[in-house]
Amino acid sequence: MKKYILLAGALFMGSFITQAQENSFNINFINIESGINLSQFNFSDSEITAFKNGDYSPTQHQAISIGFDLKENLNLVLGAAYDKHQLMGKPIDMSSSHLSYDLNYVSASLGLGYSFPVQDKVSLLLNGGVAYNYLLSGFQNMGSATYDLADSDFEDNSYSYSVGAGLLYQMTDATGIFLKYDWSNSVDLKESESTIETHKLTSFVYSVGVRFNLAN
Repeated sequence: MKKYILLAGALFMGSFITQAQENSFNINFINIESGINLSQFNFSDSEITAFKNGDYSPTQHQAISIGFDLKENLNLVLGAAYDKHQLMGKPIDMSSSHLSYDLNYVSASLGLGYSFPVQDKVSLLLNGGVAYNYLLSGFQNMGSATYDLADSDFEDNSYSYSVGAGLLYQMTDATGIFLKYDWSNSVDLKESESTIETHKLTSFVYSVGVRFNLAN
């Protein structure tokens, strides 16, 4: 199933790029980035009221994005990413047992990116967008016990929105490096179809990347 989803995502990106080129949308740049994310759960009407973030655990973030020229300094941005989330809870009983989650997502995103020159070779980057997220794997840890979320009603699919900012340093006409911060928040996810328990996943992503300029 995972292979089919990744293949469908690749086909979607390929067809989108082809359609954009046919409609005279020029590919302006390709970004490749890597970094860390710090995540937290926000529960609503949940019986697991003891869960509170005990600590932020830095986890993996990798992404690739393609910018299509809309108008001066404004781009339509299509992206794909992999994110690992490790959610660490505070002790939930007298024996100091912890409730935590390990989640692995792939995502496809669509948004807008704006660059604003601030001085020679340095630009301010602003971006925002929405994403579809698919859960590759997930585990709930309670003390020494581990539960595979594939065997539960935990939702595989989710949607999120994000905003971010960064700085781009243009090393040459063809390449640049950037530092970026993104904040994202998911829409409500149900813990179970039989309850009204919901949660949101919030992430704070810090990344460094390389931009390849393709505009003529």
